[in-house]
Amino acid sequence: AMAARASMGGVSRGVSVQVTGGRDTHFTDWTRDQGPRQQQGVDAVARLIEELVANEYNGTGSSWLDHTVVVGFSEFSRTSMINERGGRDHSLTNASFVVGAGIQGGQVIGASSDRGLEPTAVNLQTGRPELGGEVIRPEHIMQTLLHNAGYTDDFVDLRVDPIPVLQR
Repeated sequence: AMAARASMGGVSRGVSVQVTGGRDTHFTDWTRDQGPRQQQGVDAVARLIEELVANEYNGTGSSWLDHTVVVGFSEFSRTSMINERGGRDHSLTNASFVVGAGIQGGQVIGASSDRGLEPTAVNLQTGRPELGGEVIRPEHIMQTLLHNAGYTDDFVDLRVDPIPVLQR
């Protein structure tokens, strides 16, 4: 609620929130705690999006979500396999979600491999796995968001292309 109010109330044009904690589960607590904690975070983000959709943007007839981008990610992910302690360790493989202004939603971009669930290279134009494509990194998401905002030069030196299939 505070993130939505800060954005819609003009307090801040960028808001960062931690929607849940306690996900550093290397032991058997993973099976008990990880799911409910992730659900808590997903529910908080859903409420934020619902609030943005429910409110009109400055008398335009469009919603605040039509003028806002919500990005969700973690600083690290979890290994695909259970470790010897019954939990999961840190992994460089990760996932994120992006919703809102300028984003073509309702799709999954990228994939993980059948062995080890490692990220696979994808065609940035289609979002589908393709030999010779690129493994999507956070820089690709950032570059896409910058392009959506009209910044088409790589002024922050991300050295990656945007993901056209993610753009509306």
